Amino acid sequence: MKVLIADTAVETKQILGKMLTDEGYECCFVEEGGDVLGKVYSESPDVLFLSVNATGGRCFGVLKKLKSAPSTVDMPVILISAGRAQKRLSKGYLLGAYDYICRPYFKEEVIARLKNITYIRNKTRELEFAMDRDCLTGLYNRGFFMDRLVEELSWSLSYGEPLSLMMLDIDFFKKINDTYGHRCGDEVLAKIAKIVLSTVRRNDIAGRYGGEEFIVMMSNTSSGTAAAVGERARQAVQDAELLCDGSPLSSVTISIGVATFETGDPAPEALIRQADRALYMAKEGGRNRVCVHMDGSRPDA
Repeated sequence: MKVLIADTAVETKQILGKMLTDEGYECCFVEEGGDVLGKVYSESPDVLFLSVNATGGRCFGVLKKLKSAPSTVDMPVILISAGRAQKRLSKGYLLGAYDYICRPYFKEEVIARLKNITYIRNKTRELEFAMDRDCLTGLYNRGFFMDRLVEELSWSLSYGEPLSLMMLDIDFFKKINDTYGHRCGDEVLAKIAKIVLSTVRRNDIAGRYGGEEFIVMMSNTSSGTAAAVGERARQAVQDAELLCDGSPLSSVTISIGVATFETGDPAPEALIRQADRALYMAKEGGRNRVCVHMDGSRPDA
């Protein structure tokens, strides 16, 4: 379990950090002048400890932004306070903080609060999995994905941050079904979904769009970064040994189209069309490749 600790006090890293590390937690830190939001995006922690005095008094601005973003709204935030500062803690709770701890740190209390958070979060995820996942691949189903895409695009427009979309399609999938049967085709779908999940980042949202087509949403991500993630997924699928009834299949590959929203109309259908157009270009270009949508190649142009 990864924990991000954002505090300017030196003893927090020395004492709280050591407490958690000794218990097996992976800790990363944001100290004086650090970018808490940037660290959250780059590290994707499971829990954030946020000092009410951190980031030059901008603690509640950080908390508000985290809780307004669909990709981080469920991240548990525990406030660090020098005492029971009721006004500050009340504001933190109103903005979505989960709990708080005080200095001096009491190890048993800190560990107990983290265990409670872990238990509740795991139960919530189990319920979400049952409701929102595709039963074959384990990826998010199309309905859930589209709801999240609307939320993410709205947030992206509000804060002026890019959002990228990847459309992935298994090359010659019909031939796999025709040659080896649909049961084998299902095994290939499940395996490739697992590979895609292992190559995208923790905060990326991967879904099954339909048939052999997958879709991945990447908040706060430029087209260049999205293309790099796509290339990593493409290479991983190409290098994987896929089996059917214990026998290896001939090379299985994927084609990928990337589109990015930065400004303008945040219509999900428009972004999906752009990603789909880029996917079509990847197919037309010989398959087993990543193509990025450019303004001059709009599908409705």
